[in-house]
Amino acid sequence: MKRITIKDLAEMLNISTSTVSRALKDHPDISSAVKQKVKEAAETFNYVPNDFAINFRKKSSKVIGLIIPEISMFFIPSIIKGISSVLHKEGYHFFMLSSEESYQIEEENLLTCINSRVDGIIISLTRNTHDLNHLDKIKAMGIPAVIFDKTLPQKEYDEVIFDNAKNMAMAADQLASANCTRVLAVFGDENLEMTQVRKDFFLKEIGRFPDIEYKLIYCNSADAVKDKLDILLDYEDFDGFFAMSDETLAGLHSMLIKKNIRGRSVKVVAISEGTLPKYLDLSYECLINDGFKMGMTAAIRLLYLIQNQNTVQTAQTFYI
Repeated sequence: MKRITIKDLAEMLNISTSTVSRALKDHPDISSAVKQKVKEAAETFNYVPNDFAINFRKKSSKVIGLIIPEISMFFIPSIIKGISSVLHKEGYHFFMLSSEESYQIEEENLLTCINSRVDGIIISLTRNTHDLNHLDKIKAMGIPAVIFDKTLPQKEYDEVIFDNAKNMAMAADQLASANCTRVLAVFGDENLEMTQVRKDFFLKEIGRFPDIEYKLIYCNSADAVKDKLDILLDYEDFDGFFAMSDETLAGLHSMLIKKNIRGRSVKVVAISEGTLPKYLDLSYECLINDGFKMGMTAAIRLLYLIQNQNTVQTAQTFYI
């Protein structure tokens, strides 16, 4: 069955489309009898307002584009919930596009957002994105954008990121408080800006404790962590472990179990969204990076930019 339009209802009832439209909006100029007749017909034939057409006339789609580096069970679900909790209350919808860690696909996703007439874009960059030149087109078209989590050093767009300096200081303090003397720090993809930032802050903070020896490894997946530790833990002993993310923590936990290294006999400190550690080992010390709050903050900021497009804005960084 084809979708019923206002024009179809008008033809059925032998009245004008403007009368149907005003009756559906309960306009005071339309009699109660006509309103009832129109609403009964609309209900009978399952009429649904065309939001796209309405918003197009208002020069607003009420749609937001969300672009992520890849679909993952870690962190992304909480981000989506945070964004959704804000946008739906304000009558906005959003669709999600995955860039599959490809700069080219990220460019294509931005074009998809433009062609879909989105009101704004929330984006987390891929590990292969080294500049923001591909965002120039949306800026020229006046489409606001907020970058979250994975970003680059820049001053053009608002960004929502975690406070890595604070997290690394807390991680170093917890390892030192547990009297750790030899620590293995497991970081993610070496090519990611976020990995390097966290690594630099970790080295600075762990340097405050000269009695702690440490070793760093980089792994771009949970499986890569498992592969490296399967060899490393046979030859080296550690009494403390640091994992920079849920993904690295998942791989670390798997190998600690395999090597029969119990969480209560060593100190494990990790940065986590908060859900995964509940199912691993309650002795793990987790510094919570709240994805839900990050998603909310990014959505709130984007709506502000959309609603104040005629005001000159200075790019801001929001720390979670």
